[in-house]
Amino acid sequence: MASTLATLSMLLCLSLLFMSIDPSFAGHHHKKHHHKKLHDKHNKSRLKKMCSKTSDRESCLDFMKTDSRTSGADNRGLLEIAIDLAYSKATNIHKDLNSLYDNSGDYRVKDRYNSCSKNYHDTMRNLDLIKKLFNDRDYERIEVQISDSVEEVRDCKNQLENNDNDSYDLKKRTKEFELLCDIVKVSAKYLEGKDRDDKDRDDEDDEDDD
Repeated sequence: MASTLATLSMLLCLSLLFMSIDPSFAGHHHKKHHHKKLHDKHNKSRLKKMCSKTSDRESCLDFMKTDSRTSGADNRGLLEIAIDLAYSKATNIHKDLNSLYDNSGDYRVKDRYNSCSKNYHDTMRNLDLIKKLFNDRDYERIEVQISDSVEEVRDCKNQLENNDNDSYDLKKRTKEFELLCDIVKVSAKYLEGKDRDDKDRDDEDDEDDD
């Protein structure tokens, strides 16, 4: 025990000695901590700004914060997270619609569930394409495809809202999916403009070099 305390005391003394000899050690640690705080603050500001342009700012913030990647994400990272969340939501709704179809004994209700299931199947296919467009940085086409996804589920949403027998949870998640699509669209629109601005600056630099 005495040996352990002596070792710890020696290590502490050496650390203090090193910091007194090289003040930059402590300064570097302080700067690194300060930089991280600024980075986190900037990321939070970026997320709030993006969500403020959606149809539901608070719900947007809540959705995005469910993903651990959000705290350290740049604008492109936020778009990727929004796409993943939308795909996950669509997959779960599609699965539940198929289950409702299988368990229903009412043929009219089964037709409605089957129609909605097809809507979400097509939506998932759109989102698969959106993932490829994301990798290609084709943000303009992402906007088009995500709008198509919203149109796919709009009829389904209306059918669910007009039928009291459908579960409240399913209606709620359908509206949540629409919001996630809105987040994807807002994120893509911002990146589309940013990439265009960056390209214009690059072109101006090339002209200056000439």
